[in-house]
Amino acid sequence: TSDTLLALTDSKGREYANSNDQLANFKRLADSLGLSKEQIVMVYLTKHLDSICSFVKNPHQDLSEPIDGRIHDAILYLNLLKACIQDED
Repeated sequence: TSDTLLALTDSKGREYANSNDQLANFKRLADSLGLSKEQIVMVYLTKHLDSICSFVKNPHQDLSEPIDGRIHDAILYLNLLKACIQDED
């Protein structure tokens, strides 16, 4: 639900960013690794998409977290990618 995604965005955003800037973690990693913040977000997003694809191929496998969590995380990272693209910094 949208409430779940809002709560996830709020809690994970603060936890990872260590800043009021929700994108601070991606900016720090981008600077450190010589990549763009968008590329960093894509790495995180791809991890979740890979897990979702694996689940779709084999829905009876044991997962370390429920598939709903992976889907919510993927949606979150898509929103963060959109924010990175719109960010002026």
